[in-house]
Formats: sequence, structure tokens, C-alpha cells
Amino acid sequence: MSRVESIDVLRGLALLGLPLTNLIYMANFTSGSVADSSDKLGASLSFAVDVLAHGRFRTIFSILFGLSLCLFYEKYGPQCIAKMRNRLFVLGVFGCVHGFVLWPGDILLNYSISGLLLLYVLRLDNTTLVKLAVCAVLIPIFILMLLIYQSGGVDFAEPTHVDMAPYGFFELLEFNFYNYLGMLALLPTITLWYIFGLMVIGVLVYRAYWQGNGGLSTPFSLLVLIPLSIFGSVWARLTFTESESLIFDLFNWLFAIPCSIALVCIGLNHSEQISKRRSILSAVGRFSLSLYLLQSVIGVWLFQFAYPMWRTNFTQTDYFLLFIGLAILQLALVWWFRRNAIRGPAEIVFANCQGYLNKRES
Repeated sequence: MSRVESIDVLRGLALLGLPLTNLIYMANFTSGSVADSSDKLGASLSFAVDVLAHGRFRTIFSILFGLSLCLFYEKYGPQCIAKMRNRLFVLGVFGCVHGFVLWPGDILLNYSISGLLLLYVLRLDNTTLVKLAVCAVLIPIFILMLLIYQSGGVDFAEPTHVDMAPYGFFELLEFNFYNYLGMLALLPTITLWYIFGLMVIGVLVYRAYWQGNGGLSTPFSLLVLIPLSIFGSVWARLTFTESESLIFDLFNWLFAIPCSIALVCIGLNHSEQISKRRSILSAVGRFSLSLYLLQSVIGVWLFQFAYPMWRTNFTQTDYFLLFIGLAILQLALVWWFRRNAIRGPAEIVFANCQGYLNKRES
């Protein structure tokens, strides 16, 4: 089975969109604070990012991850389980290095563990998978909301604090170590199960398109799911104040799901047209690991070493302009890689590590 062009395009689109929300936390990881802006453009951008971007790109990635595992399983059969475990193990190692060395907001280890869990449910029937996805997504979120309200509605977010002093390398490692451990502590409580639930949705999407009669129609996706997602996020944004930002985030996680499912289904519905165009976005999707790590390298270097004053000075408009510049840089790099038939450096290391593990088991 050859690569599915539409999946690469969707993955590339999601990857390019990640810095729109991640850059803020590369600057101020514990608070995610943004400098106040008196202009209407900054306020409008902040509202638009909260409603249209937060959680969407990560959700698309997670659904595609589950879908891609199914395609891998279909291509190689049950005997590929050991290879899939090796692949996920290497991804987890990449995640640990990324989280401890570069940026504690890493998601790769979560994907690795969630993917390993997914291997044990691939053969379950659709009804069971639907129940599993609903429980995995909703129960941890509702428990966390209940804890927040029982505590008197207090938000657990960190107080806004920015250290203007630039990090040295070892100070950054110490900062990453403690904060990444904190992120890992959240895995078994909410984030692991949420991502796992999204991957289960990816399995259901795969079965609908590759083993069923097709998924959701494009009109239904455009006219029902996407408006539902947007209106839900708008309601949450207007209902919960800045001091209740964690509650807004939890609702936004939920409202990101219908939009992400819709975009994935639209891409798969038009897979044939997409495959004919050979979009550069598909190449971005194939270099996703290298580009994801590059985003962290650039973001951490800019905010923690080169221009630490940006942590307090950057408004939402500044972050958006930096996001545009980073997107252009990534597209140019991918164009150069593709023109010279060069593989991504992270993809090369990943393939070599996986190949080594596969040989040890053969």
C-alpha cells in the first residue's frame, strides 16, 4: 500500500499550525502569558486563536496517528505488531529527549504510550470502540472539572510570572527536568486517556473509509460539525473568564473534536483530487518529526537564549507574525529537501533506531 496523500496533507497542515499555540508556551511554559495589547487586532487575534486553533491541530494529529497505525497494520498484517512496538518505543525515546532537553511541552511520549495501548484494542468491534473513545475522552475531563468546582472554582493555572534573565544551558536543563516530570505526572490522570481516545476515533475513521461505505459527508462536516465546534468554543470563551482559563481549556478540548473529525473526513472525501496535486503540504507531513523538533529548537533558542525580553514584550500579534515567519521557513526547507531528494534528519535517525531494534528481534 502506497502512502495516502490526503493523510500527509492533513498531517502537514496540522504540523504547520502547531506553533500558533505552542510558541506562547515555549516563551512562558508555566503560565502561557501574553503581553497585554491595547489594539483591537491583538484582541481579535487572541479570540480567534482560542476559538479556531487551540487544541485543533493536536487533535487532528492524534486522530491521524490512530488511523495511520491501522494502515500500517493493514499493510504488514498481525506479524507487524513487534515492529509497531519498536516504532512506538523509538518515538517514546525521542519524546523523552525532546522533553528533558528542549521543551517540556513534548507530546511524542504521550503518543508513544497511547499508541501502545491502541495496539491492544485494534481488533475490538466498532460499538466497543465507540464506548471506549467516549469514556477515554469524557471521564478524565469531567473528573478534573469536578475537582475544580469542588475546590471553589479555583483555577489550577500557574500565576503569571516571567523570568527576564536568559537561561544558560544547564539552567534550561534543570527547568525542563522538573517541568517535564510534572507533565509526565499528568499522563495517567487525563492527557494519556484523552489522546488515546482520539486515536480510537482514528481507528473508527479508518474502518469507515477502508472497511465500510465511507465516512461523514463533506456537507455534513462543513454545515454541522465545524459550526458546532466553533460555536461551542465561542460560548466557552465568552462564559469563562481569564481566571477560569483551565475550565475553558477543558471545554475547548471537547469542542476541538468535531472540527478535527470534520477536517479529516473532508480530506479523505477528496483524497483523489488531493493526490493529483502533489501539494507541498504532503511533503511537510512526511517530514513531520524533523519539523516538529525544529519548531522547538527555534522557539526555545529565540525566547530563552537570543531574545529573552520577548517573553514579556510579545503580544498576540507578535506571536502571530512569528508563526507566519516560521511557517514560511518550514515550507522553504521542505521545498529544498524535496527538490534535492533529501530525507529529514530526524526521520533518518528514527528509521535507523527502529531498524536496529527490528534486527535484534529477527
